[in-house]
Amino acid sequence: MSTKALPFYEFNKGIYEIDEFDCASIFVIVGTERALVLDTGTGIGDLRWVLENRITDKPYDVVLSHNHGDHVGGAGFFDTVWIHEKDSDWNTPGTAPTLSFRREYAGLIRRREHKYYRYDPDADILPWTKEPQKKMLKDGTSFYLGGRTVTFYHCPGHTDGECVAVDNLTHTLLIADACNNNLLLGSASETDVHRIISTAEESLSRIASMRNLYEDIYNSHHDFRGFGQPLSPDVLPDVLGCLTDLYEQKAQFKTVPDALSTTGGTKTVAVRNAVQISLMDKNIKYY
Repeated sequence: MSTKALPFYEFNKGIYEIDEFDCASIFVIVGTERALVLDTGTGIGDLRWVLENRITDKPYDVVLSHNHGDHVGGAGFFDTVWIHEKDSDWNTPGTAPTLSFRREYAGLIRRREHKYYRYDPDADILPWTKEPQKKMLKDGTSFYLGGRTVTFYHCPGHTDGECVAVDNLTHTLLIADACNNNLLLGSASETDVHRIISTAEESLSRIASMRNLYEDIYNSHHDFRGFGQPLSPDVLPDVLGCLTDLYEQKAQFKTVPDALSTTGGTKTVAVRNAVQISLMDKNIKYY
């Protein structure tokens, strides 16, 4: 694959979305002095080359929104990454950024989307060259980039250490996997589903209460929004409403194809308008 094959688009002043062949989105925010990279995708191709030769020549920090392999899969090609301490262990079975996971996940997306992608999984999804140094991200950690500041907020629900980012120049919220049309909840430390649901509701209610800080929301998978286009403004309130319905055991359910199944499996989801919510390893209807 040509290292130039990773598509990217500047959708707002100095904010780029890199499309990693429908596996995940990587965001780059460029200030007058520094840049910030949010997530490293599955690790297809040479992300560093694209960053340093196509997008910016400024020094940059790499921040990981959470520890799933489709977001930290390229972390081993960087020297240092920031991640919340509750997600600093990325060896969780099933989502760890191993070479096999990264290739299998990319293969799943290729089959699911029925598209031609300009890369060879064996030649372009490679083993890490090293384990990067981890720096601990905290709630409220800010990065001054020159002319703009990006602030991170802890938003557990999808994972224990999930974090979202707000750019103060463009009033853009990069919400990672904390909120989308197909929200998947999980926890490495909590088994009580009521608490998992209430944690997500509390986290996203807090983000919703910060509405004066942002205008548009971008999640880290553009399967329910156009590339470079924001998430529908209805999604966050519908997610919150569905979480409340779940907690109060008033939710509506349906069975849908499991987008992450390799065998054509199905799963039960809670629904509210265009939003679906499910659990990582449990049936959400019968918790």
